[in-house]
Amino acid sequence: MVQTAPVTFSDPKLLAGLYSNASFRNLCKPGEKQNGFVKILQSTLNSDIKGHTLRGILDIGYKELLQNYRHEYLFKTTLLNDYVLKKYSMKSSILLNEFQVGKSIADAVLVNGTNKVFEIKTELDSPNRLTTQIQDYKKAFSEVYLVVHENQAEKYAAVIAEEIGLLCFSEKNRILNYKEATPDINRLDVDVMVKSLRKDELILLATRLSGEIPEATPVKLFKTCQQIVRDYPCTEVQNKYLGIIKKRINPVTNELIKSDQIPSWLKFFCYSENIKEKDYIHLIDSLDITL
Repeated sequence: MVQTAPVTFSDPKLLAGLYSNASFRNLCKPGEKQNGFVKILQSTLNSDIKGHTLRGILDIGYKELLQNYRHEYLFKTTLLNDYVLKKYSMKSSILLNEFQVGKSIADAVLVNGTNKVFEIKTELDSPNRLTTQIQDYKKAFSEVYLVVHENQAEKYAAVIAEEIGLLCFSEKNRILNYKEATPDINRLDVDVMVKSLRKDELILLATRLSGEIPEATPVKLFKTCQQIVRDYPCTEVQNKYLGIIKKRINPVTNELIKSDQIPSWLKFFCYSENIKEKDYIHLIDSLDITL
């Protein structure tokens, strides 16, 4: 039996860089990219990791980050595992990652019978842009939630508006509901919703509202669709808009994250990236390599 040394890390910030969607994509690509991921991981270690599996090291690393460097990916992972998956049916719900609204990028958006947008402020973040971000989110979504660590809950509760909800990431790696959001549709903005869509989504929105496929040259297509959408009430536009962005997540992905082969800290990546079956196989193979 191989004796393995205790694993400790020298640089939490560098380690945290490995726990992101961009970094985990490398584990779906065998060869150079996978090797590059492992080399960075090795550079964060104080000890020899010979005999450990990559999965085992990353399990330990995640626990290290929970204690010493709670960055955004940890919040998103817990939001999915302990809030969305426990509270909502994934047959009728989707969670989008990094969704652009106006001049802001929402950390996550939940769409089901209702809609919620989440802004995460870790202990490493500045609250400077919070007011602007919340104003943007209200132009497309009805409920806005701020997600913070529990030791900062009172600080943020004192500065957010009454209608804004507040969720807390606890020391026990749970999401606690500090304050429910109150739905607010008074600030919906059709133009902001239109500009957040991809080209095919915008055509679909105009078609679903008017009942006809827009006819325009490629140069005038955006303006034509925008003008069609502007003719309808904001609430009707939002209803169709939510149904369209909901299609960004493949239903197969909802089933994939139920797999016991995917560690809890990797479910957010697998879910939000819509990874293909081939990539999933490479990912599992990567996790099980012995270093």
